[in-house]
Amino acid sequence: MDLPENELRGYIEDNGRPMWTAHNNHNRRYFKEEEIRIITNNYDTLLGKGGFGEVYKGILDDNSSVAVKRYIHNVKENFAKEVIVHSEINHRNVVRLIGCCIGEDALMIVTEYVSRGNLSDILHCSEISISLETRLDIAIGCAEALSYMHSQMYGQVIHGDIKPANILLDDNLNAKISDFGISKLLSTDNTLYASHVIGSIGYMDPLFARNGRLTSKSDVYSFGVVLLELITRRKAVDDGKINLIENFTQALAKRKKIREFYDVQVADENNLRILDGIGKLAAKCLAMDLEKRPEMKDVAESLRMFRKAQYQSQEKILLFGWVRRSKRPPQNMVPTDKHLHGMREGSPRLYSFGSSQGIELEKLLVASSEVLGKGKYASTYKAVLDDGFTLTVKRLKNTIDVPEAVFKERIAAIGTIEHELVVPLRQYYYSKDEKILVYDYFPNISLASILHGKHHPLVPVRWETRSAIALSVARAVTFIHSTNAAAASHGDLNSSNILLTGRSYEARVSEHGLKTLVSDPTLVIDNNITQKDDVYSFGVILLEMLTGKSPELKPDLLEWVLALIREEWVSEAFDEKLLTENTAVEELVQFLKLAIHCCDKNPTLRPTMSEVAQQIEPHIGACSFGGILEEFE
Repeated sequence: MDLPENELRGYIEDNGRPMWTAHNNHNRRYFKEEEIRIITNNYDTLLGKGGFGEVYKGILDDNSSVAVKRYIHNVKENFAKEVIVHSEINHRNVVRLIGCCIGEDALMIVTEYVSRGNLSDILHCSEISISLETRLDIAIGCAEALSYMHSQMYGQVIHGDIKPANILLDDNLNAKISDFGISKLLSTDNTLYASHVIGSIGYMDPLFARNGRLTSKSDVYSFGVVLLELITRRKAVDDGKINLIENFTQALAKRKKIREFYDVQVADENNLRILDGIGKLAAKCLAMDLEKRPEMKDVAESLRMFRKAQYQSQEKILLFGWVRRSKRPPQNMVPTDKHLHGMREGSPRLYSFGSSQGIELEKLLVASSEVLGKGKYASTYKAVLDDGFTLTVKRLKNTIDVPEAVFKERIAAIGTIEHELVVPLRQYYYSKDEKILVYDYFPNISLASILHGKHHPLVPVRWETRSAIALSVARAVTFIHSTNAAAASHGDLNSSNILLTGRSYEARVSEHGLKTLVSDPTLVIDNNITQKDDVYSFGVILLEMLTGKSPELKPDLLEWVLALIREEWVSEAFDEKLLTENTAVEELVQFLKLAIHCCDKNPTLRPTMSEVAQQIEPHIGACSFGGILEEFE
């Protein structure tokens, strides 16, 4: 079929009507080539490439983000069929089709933009921790979408290319199936014989590859491979070899050590039986007898049962050690500060700052929690209350026995700090054995993780974004210093304590003052924890953003930079992701000078944080705190 452009739109509109078009829930929009150029800023942000062509990010006139799939080879028949198939699918776990462009030399499909990239990159190209619960949710979302496509639509859709690279994840790691380039829409028979077998090695059903017979069970096989990757975090195809499927199914058949395959992040004692069940379900999907493979609706139901069992078996992490020992807290929490809400003497509770009443201690004791991280001064938990409300809880490490009066004086100083760029302390608990701090919950994404790999975005973080983050941090620390309270310093400023919040990833400084809560009182009095230490730490953060290097670089990040300057190789210091044709290198050099000034060995020669903020401000455009951070969406 070689349709001219003026007939291609008609073909898309009419093909298959009235068989299934009446059931289409999409209002498909047709874009002109010039509109696409405006939407994508002349194809400025490339999201990915494939055999079909390229995908770009775009912004519609209502400020919503979209992905634009641009066909390179302009195979009009394939393009038309993809639009037709995708138009028929309306499911929360399928990427939403918005419209298409039919130009003389440009065929493009416009879909919703899914922010976190694809499952393959998350599993194999990042260090992000993914709980078994989240992995089950991803699997269930995909299984329900495929079940819908196979058995709940007027015309059955077979995807034909299910693999982690075609499963996209949003901000909350909800799964959305994408790429319907080789999908088939069937109206009568549930089987299709293909003259040209196409698909992805390692995920393609071997029976389809052998005889060209495409059925819904072909998708079941591919989904079985995805299940294996989810529980093992290993690639199905590694260095061109398809080892995972064969090795796992052989080990399962011989009842050998299949548990050695599981990802160690989720393979704890509470999860092993559930992982075994998922592994056996994957093996059924991979069966070489077509009749023995389950239907996708049955796969989805099995996965929902595994998730329910996982909920029931998951032990709650109790934040307070004394709950295990005595079932009741010690009776020594007495409020001593006018800023705090108190109860009658001897009544244990969490104490709140300001006018907020906060939550009750009893609710926190029974919260379901997961470990977010273990730092130098505290272990951090995500606590979900019975009503679904989520908090961040820090359990201080009692390295030093800080007297109660000193602790409460310092905690009062920390609690009075309220600024839009500082994560506020909401409540606290104090006893001799336990010291607990309660904060608002923010997703556990830090500046360190996007710079150094744990949550590394697919699109490079541009200098405009990094400098805007730097100004936010400088302003936040300036405010902390301006309070003039006892020990009014952050004390442990680093890129891991700079959280990037919401869809725009704006910066928030966290963990201010924690060091003072676990330090010997004489150290604070002797000014060993000072505001100039914060300035030095900020200088290191600037170096991280300029170089892309971790501060753990050996022998030392600052010395590495200074050595390059001495050798007159300054340009080698900058992160290559920053050095585009639009980069103002002179501005990078100015920031590098500022970072080195902040890190001066003589603390008295370092600038104040207020002076640092003033030096950064002229370099930040008026839009920096709004649209410039949207590149992370």
